[in-house]
Amino acid sequence: MLHDLHIVDYGLGHPGSVHDAYAFQGTRMAKDPDQAIPEDHWIWADSAYPTQTWCVVPFKATGGGLSRTKNLYNKYLSKVSSIIV
Repeated sequence: MLHDLHIVDYGLGHPGSVHDAYAFQGTRMAKDPDQAIPEDHWIWADSAYPTQTWCVVPFKATGGGLSRTKNLYNKYLSKVSSIIV
């Protein structure tokens, strides 16, 4: 998938305010990612989304925080995504 910021999926129909992860469950991408995302491709998402082979999210700091390796991963993930945006 090219890094050209094209919209590849969207969801409609949630009135008012709902959590991103809940709204995402209603999209074609969440229901059938093999049809929405080409093989060997993946998406970046925030930590509210599910961690899947096709959905890369940062590690969540729960309780005692993150290991050095997980912090480093989050740091580089945020730098790469900010370059594309």
